[in-house]
Amino acid sequence: MAKLVSSKIGEKPADLDEVLEALGVEMGWQEKISLLQYMEGVEAVYHAVSGRIILRKVPQRATI
Repeated sequence: MAKLVSSKIGEKPADLDEVLEALGVEMGWQEKISLLQYMEGVEAVYHAVSGRIILRKVPQRATI
């Protein structure tokens, strides 16, 4: 599930609830937190005003 959600995040920040809704998945807060722990290359921020979790891809650093 973590890879599927990660694949739906583009260049712009995305709302976790909107991504899950588009996939037809409902989760409670604890499940969402557990899901975030398995998502590699994704940064999550809790937006206190809206009560939403905002996701964005972390830019990959070039290795020499």
